[in-house]
Amino acid sequence: MKQSSMVEELNQLLKGSYMGIQLFESLQKQLESEQLIKEFHQILDKFHMHAHSLTALVQTCHEKPVENAGAKGILTSAVEMIKDIMIVNDRQVLQEAVKHMDTAIHAIEMFLQRHQIENEEMIKIIRIMQEDYESIDHLLRKYLIEFSK
Repeated sequence: MKQSSMVEELNQLLKGSYMGIQLFESLQKQLESEQLIKEFHQILDKFHMHAHSLTALVQTCHEKPVENAGAKGILTSAVEMIKDIMIVNDRQVLQEAVKHMDTAIHAIEMFLQRHQIENEEMIKIIRIMQEDYESIDHLLRKYLIEFSK
């Protein structure tokens, strides 16, 4: 697949990262548990690191990285924030967070399936993101079990 197509998809992943940051910041505000607030803070730190890494990858390809979630992402975030108003407890926050992590994992998997990546740095960054997303998903599901009791 052409580099321009890969850069376009890297920018899509970057838009998704910005959207994830916005969504998790919104969800974090709904939390009551201090432990979950700390966990979400650490998750957001990773998301910011991912966005920085994706930005660097796009720049390495001599292209301009997107700077936000884009119109569709902003609209989606607005809809999600309206839905967040209906969230009344930490369990519901965790359910929403797991749903968003599943979407992020799927996006990374689709990117890897569509592209034969030869750049070792790009492979490393995408794999780290994939592992982070899977680890975050696992952590959130663990908390979901704990908060279901």
